[in-house]
Amino acid sequence: MKVRINSPEDIANHKDYKLSYEHWIANLKSPEVVANMTANFQSAETFPDAFTDEEIEWIYGYAFSRCTTARHNDNGTTFISGNLQGVYEKFKDRIDAMVPGADKSPVVGGNFFITPSQYGLHNDSTRETDWQNTLEKTPADSDRRKWVPWRNMIIPLYTAPTNTESEGVFFNERHVDFAHVYNHGMKPGHETATTYPIVDNHADIQFHGLDGNAIPKEVNMTAYDKEHYEKYLYYTPYRRLTGLTPELTCSWEPKKPIVFDAVQLHATNKGTKEKQWNTKMGLLLTFLRNIDG
Repeated sequence: MKVRINSPEDIANHKDYKLSYEHWIANLKSPEVVANMTANFQSAETFPDAFTDEEIEWIYGYAFSRCTTARHNDNGTTFISGNLQGVYEKFKDRIDAMVPGADKSPVVGGNFFITPSQYGLHNDSTRETDWQNTLEKTPADSDRRKWVPWRNMIIPLYTAPTNTESEGVFFNERHVDFAHVYNHGMKPGHETATTYPIVDNHADIQFHGLDGNAIPKEVNMTAYDKEHYEKYLYYTPYRRLTGLTPELTCSWEPKKPIVFDAVQLHATNKGTKEKQWNTKMGLLLTFLRNIDG
């Protein structure tokens, strides 16, 4: 993919959006907030051919011409963020159709990601330390804090080599909390590259299912479907999937957005055992929901 960036049009239309994401968010550890979130889960779903090739190129170029922040982690993943409201505004009608209620979110968060690694098991809520850092300016009891992480959208942009088959798996289990990585049974040497807290024992976690009901903790220790593991998640240690049940297994391909609950556990693979991608890029957009309706 090759696009022009910083064109006269880019420069003329550049807009900086104020990102105050965590200032809107309620305390996700509050029992009342947890109950509200569990009552509003929705199924993960995909939308084939929601964007054209030209639109995917525009989104790709946006990462390098209109965003504001870049960082990388120890596994080589680069994250680019800032001004993502501009992507939402350009495709507002289409995104609103895929995420009904997205227009009510007071802010659009997320990031572009360019990675040489498959994404291990995690949720994409919001980082607790980022939320804590906003408490001085926006106290926990502020009337502004009436929002919770709600629906997220991933827009795959490319895999390299092109057209390499790849899948995402979105699990029935939701962890209503701040963002985490899940590495059940982790021992020294099993660590993952992440800035999220790591869960190393699923028995400690209260998961909820799509139906909103709490999953008994003893279920968290059951063995994962071996056939599904061998076909789609062979790359990850089997122990990490203990207690989980796949809800949606879908292809990860350009032009095909995936929409899911922010607190839903999910992971991707690197392709088939026979052919794997070397790098992939996508865009994560995140939307909030008002707990008062």
